[in-house]
Parts: sequence; C-alpha cells; structure tokens
Amino acid sequence: MTKRILIILFIALIIGTLAFLLTKEDISIRLYVYNPQKQALESKDINIKLTKLEKYFIKEKTYKEAINNLISYSDNNIYHLPIPKGTKILNISVKNNIAYIDFSDELRKNHPGGSLGEMLTVYSIVDTLTEFPEIKKVQILISGAVVETLVGHMDLTSPLERDLSLVK
Repeated sequence: MTKRILIILFIALIIGTLAFLLTKEDISIRLYVYNPQKQALESKDINIKLTKLEKYFIKEKTYKEAINNLISYSDNNIYHLPIPKGTKILNISVKNNIAYIDFSDELRKNHPGGSLGEMLTVYSIVDTLTEFPEIKKVQILISGAVVETLVGHMDLTSPLERDLSLVK
C-alpha cells in the first residue's frame, strides 16, 4: 500500500514539475533597431513568450528569439535594416561568455553596403545579444565560418564587445 502511494506521489511530482516548466511567461528583451530619421540605432523593448524551461535551461532559444525579432523588425521596414532581407539564423551558442551566431549568406549577400550600414547591422546584433548579462562578446559567422568582414569595412575575425556609440 505505501509503495503504491509513493509511486502516485512521485508521478504527481513529475507532472507538477513538467506543468511548471512548460508554463509560458512574458520575458522583456531589448533590441537595437534602425531609426531612419536619425540614421542610427535606437533601443526598443519588447515582450516575448517563453516557457520557464526555455528561459532557465535552454537559453539559446531566448537569444534566437531576440535576433529573430530583430530580423522581423528589419523585414517590416522599407530599408531592411539593420538585418538584410532573407537573413536566417543557422545556429547560436554561448561558450565562455561569447555568443557565436551563425547567419545564412543573405546577411552578406543582401546587405546594402556602406560603412555606416555595416556598423548598424553588426552592432544591432552585438548590442542586442550583450543585453543578456551572460554574454560579453559576440562572434558573427556566415554559413558556419568566421568571415573577415561583412561588406568590406569592419573586422569580424574576432568576437566584438558591446558598443552603444551608434545608439541615439
């Protein structure tokens, strides 16, 4: 009899834990988006829905959701800045406080060019990801490889630190 009660309590504990971990909640994140009037970045706070499991144990989902929102924002403005149209996230991981974010080739191929445009793209990504306290630097990859530059103006061969100088 006590064995049966223990099994029932154990199953109830498992179900309760799963229900808790799969509960969705709003998470506030800050994006750095393009402001065409200022030709600069501006911060934009948004809410996303994640499960507690994703928030606490699958952090890469949160980072990916932040950058996907940045991509969506870019797709919905006529300039397609800061992220060029068609860009996709292939992978994202964090190791030793460095986020490694791998984009499809559209990030480079569809970029409008120019030194300011390249800086806006790069620092919208870097500044958005370094909003998360566990991320101190960001390494941008294209199709799995480190690239020298996006469109010829910035050195992307090593991880970049947060820089809010383009935020107005």
